[in-house]
Amino acid sequence: MKPRTILLISLALAIALISALLLLRKPSPRPNVVLVVIDTLRADRLPFYGYPKDTAPFLSKLAARGVVFDKAFAASSWTAPATASIFTGLYPFQHGVVMGLFAQKKLIKRYPYIKINRIPEKVTTLPEVFRRGGYRTFGVVDNPNISPWQGFEQGFDRLMRSMHKGAGFLNQQVLDLEKEIRAGGPYFLYLHYNDPHLPYKVPLEESEKTGDEIAEMKTMYDKEIVLVDSHLEELYARFGWSQDTLLVVTADHGEEQKEKGFYGHGKTLYNTVIHVPLLFSWPERKLFAAKRPAANVSTMDIMPTLISLLGFDPVKELAGKDLTPVLKGEDRATGERYIYSHLHHRPNAPHETVQEACLYGGFKYIFQSPDRHSLFDLRSDPGENRNRYSEELNTAHQLAKNLFAFKKSCPRYNTDYVDLQLDKETTEQLRSLGYIR
Repeated sequence: MKPRTILLISLALAIALISALLLLRKPSPRPNVVLVVIDTLRADRLPFYGYPKDTAPFLSKLAARGVVFDKAFAASSWTAPATASIFTGLYPFQHGVVMGLFAQKKLIKRYPYIKINRIPEKVTTLPEVFRRGGYRTFGVVDNPNISPWQGFEQGFDRLMRSMHKGAGFLNQQVLDLEKEIRAGGPYFLYLHYNDPHLPYKVPLEESEKTGDEIAEMKTMYDKEIVLVDSHLEELYARFGWSQDTLLVVTADHGEEQKEKGFYGHGKTLYNTVIHVPLLFSWPERKLFAAKRPAANVSTMDIMPTLISLLGFDPVKELAGKDLTPVLKGEDRATGERYIYSHLHHRPNAPHETVQEACLYGGFKYIFQSPDRHSLFDLRSDPGENRNRYSEELNTAHQLAKNLFAFKKSCPRYNTDYVDLQLDKETTEQLRSLGYIR
């Protein structure tokens, strides 16, 4: 064989080898990412968290082959601060959104505005991270707190809002955007269902009526969860999210159902209002095989985890943690960590209070201003019925010291405020949701 021929064959083989290596190293297509927040959803009202009723058959199927975090906690028990923490990876006392659309009726008569705070523009939000990463970003929400006035529009190409119109209406809005969503390239889609929030709209059957008001409300609550579950399944099938899609399902907060003397949320930091579901589903990734991590985690961890999984540039000084090692089954190697939750109840009102919780291992410490302290051993007292503060001062002081040290040293952002004028229709809608009293 002539030297020239040998050289040409060698060059051809080298080119073929290089091409093969490049193909092997070519990154796989980026998945679509869908973040579902179901308002007011308690973890313990879902069958894959041990609830005896089958309130969520579709989510249970996803849970069976995805990653379910048994101990996920919200950063607050109120929609605006809790969702802002999901969006920023920061605690409410860091990003500054501690108020929602709550107002006192007597104040509105004299001054028809609600003064609320918003996510500061200098804070990077989850939709902004996706937009910078080349994703198109969409949001469809059914809670009025997720509003442009509070900074939630930052990073969205489209943010469509409604006020407690139900899962059917939200799904239709998504379908109205379908062509735009599918227009090309990966997308980030944020869905915020509001159905489990009072007032409930799914009626009781005659056979379900007992005359016990609280029992009937709990039954309606369960039926609202079933409704959301079925509508989410519809979108899942329509958009083909079983392929090329990373789906995250969580809640902004839970709901007290008279366990502590009231029905609702935004008044305490007990687990009934901050223990929420957290489910990751990505069938094409083996690390997302069925797992039940036991580590304490926060809904704030969603942002840094998605950044890590998708290879985005990291955002500095996030309080949330990357859960990728836990998703890989390395939760023991990550060790224990402190988890916090914060509630500023009725800011600027005569009887305003601040509550702060710190969880570590099986213990939970709660501080309520001006000087009330609680400590619960969640392993023996999951219902938080026995305050062990005076019996275990050392443990309580350890958790309190960590909480206040973090608050003192963590980065904070100046709070932005905006005045929202209320017309008669908006006032009535907010009253029906319990945001005006």
